[in-house]
Amino acid sequence: MREEGGVEISSFTVTGILSVCTATADLGRGAAVHGLSVKSGFDKEASVCNALIDLYGKCHQVHDATMVFEGLPDTDKDLFSWNSMLSAHQYSADHTGTMRLFARMRRTALLPDAVTVAAVLPACAQTAALQVGREVHGYIVTSGLASDGALDVFACNALADMYTKSGGLDDARRVFDWTRQRDVASWNIMIDGYASHGSGQEALMLFHQMIEEGLVPDEVTLLGALSACSHSGLLEEGKGFLKRMKEEFGLEPQLEHYACVTDMLGRAGRLDEARKVIEEAGDVGAGAWRTYLAACRMHGDKERAQEAARMLMMAEESGSGGWVLLANTYGWDGNFEELEEVREEMKRQGVQKAAGCSWVEVG
Repeated sequence: MREEGGVEISSFTVTGILSVCTATADLGRGAAVHGLSVKSGFDKEASVCNALIDLYGKCHQVHDATMVFEGLPDTDKDLFSWNSMLSAHQYSADHTGTMRLFARMRRTALLPDAVTVAAVLPACAQTAALQVGREVHGYIVTSGLASDGALDVFACNALADMYTKSGGLDDARRVFDWTRQRDVASWNIMIDGYASHGSGQEALMLFHQMIEEGLVPDEVTLLGALSACSHSGLLEEGKGFLKRMKEEFGLEPQLEHYACVTDMLGRAGRLDEARKVIEEAGDVGAGAWRTYLAACRMHGDKERAQEAARMLMMAEESGSGGWVLLANTYGWDGNFEELEEVREEMKRQGVQKAAGCSWVEVG
């Protein structure tokens, strides 16, 4: 095909331009190139389709990526096609879509590579699909991906994260120790994993080891350390970490950090200190009133619980959480008249309680 001026456009030209659009996240120009490729007939070529899937995936347009992917005949889909589509689901946190597509891929003659692994393992972790994750791990070992250096730190981190989220701390630690070039995320995964499963001392030992090896912790690292202190009852250490965030590491505490310290102090019955943490946090820590409320209920302090629910309701003007908790505290106290008033006010303001959901792996 020739454009004005006699310059010939080929599929190589199209894929080259699309790669630039992908790198700059220029969805508008990328879509225009897509139109050009359809007009010129290049949209039937696998290389162009793969570039379009990559573009739409990285721009979080999963539907458009899927349209291109499904429009490509199965006989023309190569490993890059499948990996690009799997990654598109991953970029948009469509973990169910990732798992379904991977199940389809396993029925083809194509063998997964390190990119496939890195896309699928986070989905295994988020959907609690431990069995599939173990199968992927087994493939990594038997295929040689683990020994020839093809598995990068991102894939190793995804594998360790899958095991920690599924409760397999020993397996996660083996992956962590085996990872050649660990980054901050590698340490964060293990620290948070230990903290989440009640192994606070192990989490803190890893934190100190990380510092000794010269790595600089980030907000996620400190949240893991705070969580470890909270679940292990290490109150003074936890308060110290919150202080060190600013003074030593130059990090600004966020809601999650304040809520974690509030939870730690609240569990120990130190409600005055927990309240002080929220007040000193200002607007950033307003959501921690929810954590404080739970602590008040745990220790049977009804008045403080109702006060916390009111504070949370003011902090979350557009959400239902504060309203629901306030209603629950009145019900817990046996004050059903106040409870009914809260429910009626919720109806008048159009506030609806969000439905919950959970994942269960079958088979």
